[in-house]
Amino acid sequence: MMKSTEIETKDQRLIAIGKKVRQLRKSNPDFTNYEVFAFTHKINKVTLQRIERGDNFNMESLMKVLDALNVKLSAFFNDIDSLTEDAD
Repeated sequence: MMKSTEIETKDQRLIAIGKKVRQLRKSNPDFTNYEVFAFTHKINKVTLQRIERGDNFNMESLMKVLDALNVKLSAFFNDIDSLTEDAD
């Protein structure tokens, strides 16, 4: 279980990325369950969980998830700064 001090030190940009990935995944009715999405696209479910929780992740893993979501990297990051401002 995560300590409260660990939650406070989590990078808000990673949290915003995770929230956006989760929203994009859940916007497809076939993939509201992360395990189904991970299995269908041959993505490690723990890796997907880490990304969606805002934990540190490998950029290659994020690109694989975005490819599965059919989202371009530039489009994905287009509004991330505004999402992190909302979290502050």
